[in-house]
Amino acid sequence: MERSIVGFRRDEKGDWVAVLSCGHSQHIRHRPPFEVRAWVLVDAERSARIGTPRDCPLCEADRGGEASCYAHLVCEECGTVLDGHGHAPGCSRAAA
Repeated sequence: MERSIVGFRRDEKGDWVAVLSCGHSQHIRHRPPFEVRAWVLVDAERSARIGTPRDCPLCEADRGGEASCYAHLVCEECGTVLDGHGHAPGCSRAAA
């Protein structure tokens, strides 16, 4: 199931992790020749990937599937979890 990348963070080892709109996370590593993703090492290139789709196998997993996600609580435009704190500044859905 495809989900949007809403941000990036580093794990405890310093590897980059994509935060998906469903709330799950995925490591995005650049370890040639096995994984070639040099873009993850550059701030501007990571930022350019925000909003792009990425397959989330955890949303499809037998251990709960989509019901275990909180994708239904995430604004598709700004990526904010709608838990009563509102949308991100500049989001056009904030007034909706």
